[in-house]
Amino acid sequence: MPQFITLVVIIILLKILFDYLKTNPIKTKPAPRGDFIDISEKWINADQMPYQKNEYLMSNRELMAFKMVEALLNDSSYTVFPHVPMADLLMVPTGIQNRQEYLYRIKERSLDMVVFDRQNLIPALVVNIRAPEGSKRQQISDQFTEDAIKTAGYKLVTLDLNNPPGQDELLHQLRANGLDLGQSLRPHNPL
Repeated sequence: MPQFITLVVIIILLKILFDYLKTNPIKTKPAPRGDFIDISEKWINADQMPYQKNEYLMSNRELMAFKMVEALLNDSSYTVFPHVPMADLLMVPTGIQNRQEYLYRIKERSLDMVVFDRQNLIPALVVNIRAPEGSKRQQISDQFTEDAIKTAGYKLVTLDLNNPPGQDELLHQLRANGLDLGQSLRPHNPL
C-alpha cells in the first residue's frame, strides 16, 4: 500500500510540473535582428577581397573648404581634422529611452570637419559642408546632424559650397562662434 501511495504522489507531482511548464514555457534568447556578418576568415578567401584604394579623402570642393579653414587656423592654437566620426564627439547617457536607436543614428555618420584646441584636442567647433544641390534625403541627413551637434552643445558653422564664403567672412564666422584667433591673424592664401 505505501508503494501505491508513493506512485500516486509522484504522478500528481509530475502532472503539476507538466501543467506549470505548459503555461510558463522556458524563455529562450530571441534571435538577433538584422544581418549577421561573420568576419572570421572562414566565409571568405582573404587573398581575393574586393577592396580597392580610394584615391582621395575629399572631393575637390571639400578639399578647397578644408584648406580655407586650415589656412585661417595656421598661426592659432587650433587645428582642424576632416571626417571625424560623429560617435567620437557625441554620447548618449545610459537610462535614456530608445538609447540604442540614438546610438545607431550616429554610429555610421561622420562630421565634415572639426576644429580642435591644438593643445588638448578638445573639440571647439564643427564645420558642416552643405553639398551643392543635395537630394532631399541628404538635406534631412544634414539637418539631423546639425540638430544633434547643437543639442550636444557644440558650436556649428555651415559652409555652402554653392556660395562659399570669402576668407574674411569665414574668419568672422569662426570668431563669432568662439574661436580666439587673435586680432592680428590675417587670412593666408591656402593655395
